[in-house]
This record gives sequence, C-alpha cells and structure tokens, in this order.
Amino acid sequence: MLLERLHSTLMEGLFELRHVETVTHTPQRKDTITLPAIMLDMVELEPAKDSGTGELTLLSHWEARVVTLEKDNLFIHLNIVQSLMLWLFNFAWPNINIGRPKLKQAAPDHFNPELQGHRVWLVEWVQEIRVGDNIWRNDGSITPTRITVSYGENNFEEILS
Repeated sequence: MLLERLHSTLMEGLFELRHVETVTHTPQRKDTITLPAIMLDMVELEPAKDSGTGELTLLSHWEARVVTLEKDNLFIHLNIVQSLMLWLFNFAWPNINIGRPKLKQAAPDHFNPELQGHRVWLVEWVQEIRVGDNIWRNDGSITPTRITVSYGENNFEEILS
C-alpha cells in the first residue's frame, strides 16, 4: 500500500539524520526510547482536489516530534529540527504519486506532560498522494483520437486527429 511505503521511507530517511538515535511512531511509554528521537505519526488523511486522472488524491497530514533531554545541547536539538525540515523539503516520489511535502511549521511543543524534562519541537507537514489507476497513462486504455483547442468564437485548431 502506498501509505505504508511512504511511512517506512520516512522512517528510514529520518533515521539517517545526524544525531538521531531513534525514529518511531509515538509509543505508549515514552521512557522506553533512546534519545535524541523523532516520533513520527500521520495524524489526518483528507480528500484533495480531483486531479481528473481517475486517481483519488489525498492530503496526508504528518507530525514529527524531535525529542531530546532538556539538559542536552540546544543546538544539537535545533540542528536535528533543521535537518528534518531540509530532508522533507528535498523528498518526493513523483513517479509513484507521492508529491513534495508542504512544510507547515516547526515550533516548540510544550503541551505534553509526559515529556516534562525533555525538549520537544513539533514539525508539521502535508504530503499529497494519489492512489488508484491513472486513466491517462500511455498504456493504450484511453487514448484521445481528436483534440481541438478553441481560442475565441469560431476560432479553433485541431492539434491531434
């Protein structure tokens, strides 16, 4: 499944970031992870604008929490946040219908009492994916036989016939 492939690719890619010891989904017990860590979760999936290709276009909303101990070096923490954002910025798989992430924000996340004594930054982004078959692929299933372009009243031109 495309979402499973996207999730595993994100996990593997984020694990390659410098200083990161753990990449996981948000665990039940947060005291079991080795720090510095990135906790990755898809938090929402919503339909997007119809692409007109026969595929279902979805916006997947993602959150990654960068977690370090509060006593650890602030700049190591911020470097992980920056590296995460840069990695996401450069990540796309257009050949399998995964678009480039649209970063929403990166900000301190102070609202989780289970993570007191830790420094946590939340990075949020949206990633478009398209699932299903594209009816316009050049596989012979649907091929236009005539294309006409109109540019004004009684002005048209055949491009393909």
